[in-house]
Amino acid sequence: MEKQTTAWKFFSWNTLWVILISCIVNASVWIGFHGIPLMGLPRKEAVESITLLYNGTEERTVTDKEKVELLVKSANLLNYQLGGETKGSPVITITYFLKNGKSVSIEANATTVWWKGKAYALKETEVFVNVIQGLFFTR
Repeated sequence: MEKQTTAWKFFSWNTLWVILISCIVNASVWIGFHGIPLMGLPRKEAVESITLLYNGTEERTVTDKEKVELLVKSANLLNYQLGGETKGSPVITITYFLKNGKSVSIEANATTVWWKGKAYALKETEVFVNVIQGLFFTR
């Protein structure tokens, strides 16, 4: 009976280590391909309105539910990479006004995102700025 318990413990610990190492490798590869997502973005249900500021001059206020949802989802394009070069100044500022009275701001240019007071190099450059510019600031 003792031999079976020892064999089971050996098997279960080995299995646990294999699963743990597989998860770490999988997460590393995913981050390598896609970048690190911004944490703490507001949910669409919590957003009352959004203000967009482009180049410090053009401003749009969005209250339509579908456009609010689109802007909340578009923030998921702002995955960043570790160790990238941050440069320039913000071109787009998005301020989410929440139903609880608070506000959250994201600033970005083609290569950098500013989130919670820190600058991060974007994994996919120019995508976010082009999408926001094309959807809300083309004439």
